[in-house]
Amino acid sequence: RSFTHYMQVRGFEIGRPAVPLVAIVFRSQSDYHRYAAASGSPLQPGTLGHYDPQSNRIFLFDASNRQADADWSANAETIIHEATHQTAFNVGIHRRFAEQPRWLVEGLAMMFEARGVWDARSVFTRADRVNQGRLRDFAAGMESRPDNLIAYLVGSDQMFRTNQASAYAEAWTLSFFLCETRLQDYSHYLALVADQKPFSKYSAQNRLADFTKCFGDDLKLLDAQLLRFVTELKKG
Repeated sequence: RSFTHYMQVRGFEIGRPAVPLVAIVFRSQSDYHRYAAASGSPLQPGTLGHYDPQSNRIFLFDASNRQADADWSANAETIIHEATHQTAFNVGIHRRFAEQPRWLVEGLAMMFEARGVWDARSVFTRADRVNQGRLRDFAAGMESRPDNLIAYLVGSDQMFRTNQASAYAEAWTLSFFLCETRLQDYSHYLALVADQKPFSKYSAQNRLADFTKCFGDDLKLLDAQLLRFVTELKKG
């Protein structure tokens, strides 16, 4: 409900899921990791949950199981993040079985980790919509951030394999910036990406072409605008 409300009031067309949305919750982290390994999808240490587009299921474990009085919010961000993936892939925001840029998929899910996004009816300010953890990660690397990073992030998923922490910070920051400042273009871009044919290859050239079709081909200017936006966010 929160996802569809947030997207609809911003002009996104939302469909209805064709199937029930299923989540599997394991009793412990070890059970969760054992299942993933046995299924042929071993996980990185510390993984708290994931959405599998092939089975269309979320897999999680109960992080509070060891302590009877533990706060369920130990699981909250992971639940919201993975539920955003699952919902987006089932209401037409993303396309299952079509190659979707990882920065776009992860960036949207990280936006929903902030209470001002998933609970937009209760909290309304921009500050409430900021994912503070990702903002800190991005700000920490601003001085050493290479030029033309937007083109690299948009054109390939390679950064998620070589520098995952920076990739997630960049993905959230770019997604939030575009959603807050270029909403109509962001909506158009999501629709364009979701229109990819199933099982087709989405080349770096085509990824960049679709991105610049929506946001313009002056990525240096866009990057400068992004950095100014982050500077304003840091000021609060």
